[in-house]
Amino acid sequence: MSALSFRSALRNGSSILALSTIAMIGAPAVQATDGIFGGGSTLASLAARDLSAHYFTSSNVLLLYAAIGSGSGQRIFISNDPAQGFLGYSLDPATPPDYLFPFLGFSTYPYPRVDFGTSDAPLPANFATGYTTTTYIWDQFNHTRTAAGSVSYPTASYGQPIQLPLFETPVAIAVNLPEVDQNTGTTVVDGVTWTIKSQFPANPAPYGGRIQLSTAQICAIFSGLVTDWNDSTTTIPTLLSDGTNSTEGFADANTWRAGSTAGTPGTGGGTPYAGSSTPITIVYRPDGSGTSFIFTNYLKTVCPLLDPSNTYGYHSIFATSVLPNNSFTRLINKVTAFGRTLNTTSAEGSGAVAAAIGNSTTNYGYIGYLSAGFVQPNNPATTAPYAANVQNDYLRANAVYHPGQTPTGTTVPADFATPSPLGAEAAWTALSVPTTADFNEWNVYAQAWPATTYLPGTVSPNLVDITGRSKLPLAPYDGAYPLTGTSYIYVYSCYGAGRDSVAAATRVTNLKDYLRWHYNLTSPAGNADDVIIVNGFGPLPRWGWGSDWVGAINSFYLDSASSTAIAAYGASPANGCSSVTGTGAQ
Repeated sequence: MSALSFRSALRNGSSILALSTIAMIGAPAVQATDGIFGGGSTLASLAARDLSAHYFTSSNVLLLYAAIGSGSGQRIFISNDPAQGFLGYSLDPATPPDYLFPFLGFSTYPYPRVDFGTSDAPLPANFATGYTTTTYIWDQFNHTRTAAGSVSYPTASYGQPIQLPLFETPVAIAVNLPEVDQNTGTTVVDGVTWTIKSQFPANPAPYGGRIQLSTAQICAIFSGLVTDWNDSTTTIPTLLSDGTNSTEGFADANTWRAGSTAGTPGTGGGTPYAGSSTPITIVYRPDGSGTSFIFTNYLKTVCPLLDPSNTYGYHSIFATSVLPNNSFTRLINKVTAFGRTLNTTSAEGSGAVAAAIGNSTTNYGYIGYLSAGFVQPNNPATTAPYAANVQNDYLRANAVYHPGQTPTGTTVPADFATPSPLGAEAAWTALSVPTTADFNEWNVYAQAWPATTYLPGTVSPNLVDITGRSKLPLAPYDGAYPLTGTSYIYVYSCYGAGRDSVAAATRVTNLKDYLRWHYNLTSPAGNADDVIIVNGFGPLPRWGWGSDWVGAINSFYLDSASSTAIAAYGASPANGCSSVTGTGAQ
């Protein structure tokens, strides 16, 4: 069974069939010896399930993953309580992917213990020194919750918290827009003429390409400045290659893509995308969402640069201490406070957002933000939405403001960046590998441009200072996808016996063996990289790729010779348990 067909089987709920099929092609008998229990990020959930199933074929250890959202991933980790593992405000984990495997003996939820949590957002900087979160009594039958108190992370019992990037994570701008005729750039649906000149052909299915959106357009949409695909009159701010602030119409970027035979690439702008009023409806996550964190990190970093005088409210809306945030509602509140309105609808979990956007004619005009794994072509579901290409700062610096324009110094037209593994990899080139085991140093979003750093191409008197801004959204490389982050796995430094009485040493062996397989540190190497890529993510850089993130993870956390390695609590606590006065995480 190919990775693609296996992934499709899992996403359609055929986990038993998929695992059984894999077992029949040379894997050990389908009998799980134990589980590794946790969950969190819905963005990473489909990839996590695929990785788990592939790992099971060589280990007989199954990673059980509950798609409960990044906020809940942090909550189960800090509380070490599986009963805190609900989606949103009180829902069961999202499906797909499956989070139970009754035929392997895993038939009840909540899980018997917490071995890890996941999130696309970093742990708060004060996580180990005073941070608290609310815990709840969850009524799983009636889907209600009641606040039960608060909890802080007990370093004395669990050791220092550890947050490891699992992969490079592009967040797609998901859209529901019709397929247009490549000969004309238009189509008519229910009496509405759509014109999308930058659209890629649907076959073969590309990464992104349903529409190409400039930085100026994205900031205009998510600030409430533009609220209709028919808009042809609103002036929006933009930033030129030399640092000059300028303005243009929202539809000016509706130009012919590179490679178009219907018109001259980079020309033809000004035609509204929709021939009559069609609201731009934003589908957002109301729950604690790491996807929201990555997206608002992008908006906060880039949008204020287009509007330094706050003429269009971008500083009031985006340049705020409440962003980036797991809660998209914080951004909505800022837009409302400025006197504008977003057309919104909410959905809890990445799967629900994908379904709400969809690709049916009923929801044409819907837009949102999703893991690249939930949009086509990575998501094989026929109802999955498509994605947009996005302008990056490399293109701005080379005077590519609209799709199909020709970069400075070249003769070849260019399109915007794709939400692809290669796009994420290019963005990660801007980052530096952590040099200590301090969990805060592994916060990729906090890696910022140093003092007196200016946007490439900008010149005096229009130098654009980006000191202190997050590196990833402004990575100055060809192809770099600016809405990129990571999906973290949170693990404890010190593990004790589980709540289900599984020995500490067994838990640690299972977890570290899985992580070695995930990061291709086993011999022979596994196929984790292939699984990660087919789900739309990028494997972490390793030696020979320019920066060795995998080597640092191994040195600090997996090598038993390291003083900070993940460890099992015992009679003579060592490594990650050396400073623990309790008995380790249950």
